Order: sequence, then C-alpha cells, then structure tokens
Amino acid sequence: MADALKQYWFVAAVFREPHDLVSTIGELRDNGFACSRLLIVTNHRAGDTRKAVLDAGVGAPVVAMHADGGGKAGASVELPAGLRMLLDAIDASEAKGAEAVAAPDGGGQSQIYAQLRQDVADGAIVLIASVADPEEQLLGARILLRGNSECVLTHEIAQHDS
Repeated sequence: MADALKQYWFVAAVFREPHDLVSTIGELRDNGFACSRLLIVTNHRAGDTRKAVLDAGVGAPVVAMHADGGGKAGASVELPAGLRMLLDAIDASEAKGAEAVAAPDGGGQSQIYAQLRQDVADGAIVLIASVADPEEQLLGARILLRGNSECVLTHEIAQHDS
C-alpha cells in the first residue's frame, strides 16, 4: 500500500512591534483562527513578546530562536504536527545550512526558512498560522496583510505518512 500524502499549509508575517502582532492575532481569532494553530517566533525580544501576548490574553505559544543556531527553537513547546514540522525545518535550515535543506518538490523552501531565521535574528517577531487548506491560507494572508507587518509569506509542506 502506498504512503498517504499529508499536506500542511501555513501563512507567516514578519512584525517589528509586539502591539502590531497582538492586534493582528485578535483579528485572526475574530475570523476563526484558533490560538492553538498559531506560533510566534522571536529572538532577544521573546520576553517583551510573551508579556504582550499574555497581557492581551491571546494564548499563542512564543518560542525563542537562538540567533547563533545553538539549541532547538521550541524543543519544549507542545505544537500541532504541522507547526512542529515547520519549526523543525526552520531549525534544520540553520543546522545544515540553508542550501542543504532540499525541498521535496524542488521549490525554494530552504530560502523561506533562511529568510525567517534572518528576520528573527534581525529582531523581528514572526507569526506563523497553520491553516486547514488553501482557502483559509488566503484568508489568513489577507488578515496579515492588513496588519502592520513587513511581509507576508505563504508556504506548504507535504509529508508521506507511513
């Protein structure tokens, strides 16, 4: 029997200020995005970001990604399978070098991972939403574009279930 192919879709945005992040998460929640499907990745601003998220009652996990590549970004954070896979891929892009992370479809996944790592290293706050399908990905991207983000990325990963 052939392995089943599991698709995971994501939308991500790069923010500079925690209050912009929090207001955008509020709009995502108002449109049916559960906080359990959100992940916030930051570096030296993790404390400020966690405080802003907690003060707003958002409840999305915040993980600190080490700028020097030391340690896993969110090794102790419980995440849904899709978000865990994406975070592991971002970690692997640093450990192996962006060029060594081959995309199964030959696409530019390693460039996306490297860009997210660089944004975090430069002090940005990255919000990643795991979405159910391409339609929800489009809705999420529209919401993130209306937020005060620097850029919005969409991404998908396919994995064979054994």
